Amino acid sequence: MSAVINQRLVPVKSNTWKSRLYVSYAREGSSFYVPTTIFTDASGKEIDRVSGYLGPAEFAERIDSVLAGYTG
Repeated sequence: MSAVINQRLVPVKSNTWKSRLYVSYAREGSSFYVPTTIFTDASGKEIDRVSGYLGPAEFAERIDSVLAGYTG
């Protein structure tokens, strides 16, 4: 799983409780569940979001789905 992520994506970890990202999403009325995975394009526009835990197979399917639909 980590090989696919590292080859095709740029993983970024953020402590949302202390970050500006949390503040900006809180202003928009969005809620965060732990864990939350947000897929963005190169400009930072959100393309998909996973709220809560997904097992390895489900997470791999979601990654494939995001990458298949991404045209950037």
